[in-house]
Order: sequence, then structure tokens, then C-alpha cells
Amino acid sequence: MAWIRRVRTASGATAVQVAEYADGRRRIVAHVGSAHTEAELGLLLGRARVLLEDAQRAELDLGVEPTPGRVDLIAAAEELSLFDDPVRLGPGVGQGAAPRVVATCSRVLFDALAGVFTDLGFDVLGDTTFRDLVIARIVEPTSILDTGRVLADLGQQPASEKTMR
Repeated sequence: MAWIRRVRTASGATAVQVAEYADGRRRIVAHVGSAHTEAELGLLLGRARVLLEDAQRAELDLGVEPTPGRVDLIAAAEELSLFDDPVRLGPGVGQGAAPRVVATCSRVLFDALAGVFTDLGFDVLGDTTFRDLVIARIVEPTSILDTGRVLADLGQQPASEKTMR
């Protein structure tokens, strides 16, 4: 966004510039001129406004005014129920420790890569161990010894090391 900048020069005049912020720095787009009187300053400010308007008109005008949509960010407390008729518990009942994550896996990644493997026609081999090795190497190029860890991270049960060799 550009704006009109007025700066006092060393000679005592007032410089009028069109400036903008780019990459976190102020950049002077155009130096309109220097004014020594109020009348000159008014003329230079008018010229600077015309420059700003011309720069803003360079955008494609579709004649449509943007209207911001209204969206509720948080639902009302009554609507936050998982069940239609929640069971009412007494105070302190059912309040255990905070939930904890027991395990995670990248099953979506594995399924996507298995789909590509199938789309390329490699599934006609019928070898799931080969498929798992290919997918594991795509995800993380590593040794056969470490391929089991990669497959476990992807949510797969790895074959034994001797089977993979």
C-alpha cells in the first residue's frame, strides 16, 4: 500500500514523495518535488494524490464491491454435544486424567502411495513386501534394517528382515 510522505529537507523545503513498504523496508516510489511555500506544497500534494489514484486504477476494476461474509467463529455451547441426549453426570464423575496419544502413524500417506503404486500397474506382481519396500524407500531412503521402522511409522506391519532381502 502506497502513501504520500512529506519530509523536511536540509535546505528547509518540504519534499513530497510517494512511498510504500516492500519486504519490511520503506521504498520511495516517486519523488514528486520540493515545496518552499504552502501553495507549492498544496500543488505537490495534489499531484501526489493523482499518482496514487493512477497506481490504484492499474488494478482490474470489475465493478464489484467485495462484501465480507459473516461467519460465527465458535458455535453456541448448546450445539457442542456429541450425542443427541447426553447423559448428565454428577460433579467429579467421569473426569479422569487428560487424554494422551498412544500411537500415531501416517496411514494416509501410505494409502496414497499404494494407490500410485497400483495406478502404475506394479500391483500385478502381487508381492506386498515389494510394495512396502518401494513405498518405504520413497518416504525415507534408508537401509533394509531401518525399513521396518519406516513401515511401522506408516502404520504397516513390516515383514522380517530376511524376507525383505
